[in-house]
Amino acid sequence: MTLKKGENAKIKVMNKKILVGSRAFFDGCEGFRSKDRDYLELVENPTGFKWRREQSLRGVCTFSYKLEPVADMVRRTLESGDALLVGKFLVSEVAETIGATVADIMPLEALLPKLDKKHEYVAAIFNAVKQNGSFELTDEQRAAAYEIYKQVREKAKD
Repeated sequence: MTLKKGENAKIKVMNKKILVGSRAFFDGCEGFRSKDRDYLELVENPTGFKWRREQSLRGVCTFSYKLEPVADMVRRTLESGDALLVGKFLVSEVAETIGATVADIMPLEALLPKLDKKHEYVAAIFNAVKQNGSFELTDEQRAAAYEIYKQVREKAKD
């Protein structure tokens, strides 16, 4: 098989699993522990699913999404009404890989009120991304989101 210019890089991206979920934001924070690892896999030509699939095996959750133009990915997410999907768009590596800008994901803000208590930290991260105009968080913003994460998790242990 002969690859045209740029094809090799594209193949690498499609086979890459990107860390998402709380570990993408809080790995390295003092006291952070997550029961699982979440990965996003972008698939150019999916088989066995139309636009997304979730698989969980031994603490590893893989979310496979059909790679489409960002506007289509955002539209499908809005149509699904699943607020938990918003967090994947906030991971800087995901945004870079799919070519998303902060403006592209702003329609997803409509799903934030649907987040459950355990995932309210996603709203804090969304608001920070919106405020910054980029997918990078300041140390203070990350710490504030982590506090929200910890408070809910600690209450759940009681």
